[in-house]
Amino acid sequence: MKKSSCAFCGYKDRGVIVYDDNLCYAVISKSPINKHHVLVIPKRHHKDFVELPEKLVAHIFLVTQKLSAGVRKACKPDAVEHISDDDMSNLGINLMEHYKMHIIPRFKNDKVKLDWNRTRDPGLKARSQFAREVKECLR
Repeated sequence: MKKSSCAFCGYKDRGVIVYDDNLCYAVISKSPINKHHVLVIPKRHHKDFVELPEKLVAHIFLVTQKLSAGVRKACKPDAVEHISDDDMSNLGINLMEHYKMHIIPRFKNDKVKLDWNRTRDPGLKARSQFAREVKECLR
């Protein structure tokens, strides 16, 4: 499946591709969080992680692992984030409606802030209820 309006379907900027095979390719981000920010992108159009076939998920994670090692050698970051998101409500969280895995090198003074806005532990009873709700949805 190819989505004609998707910039990641039929990607053309060969100079920024760092990896390419029959299932996915990886590029340096056009809007990087930091230098060496890589996107691992399936060649077939999929919007969300849960849509990906299992073999493709495994392949993308293995490619991400290999490329993460390369990013570590290339720029010697203090940390590396591996992140993807599904924007089911179309809130604009995902700027490109094509699944991708980000490999983002992080540096001590990079001023990038990911505010998880965590709450306090809701307690074992509440977490157990959340666990039951998820398990019920797996049936």
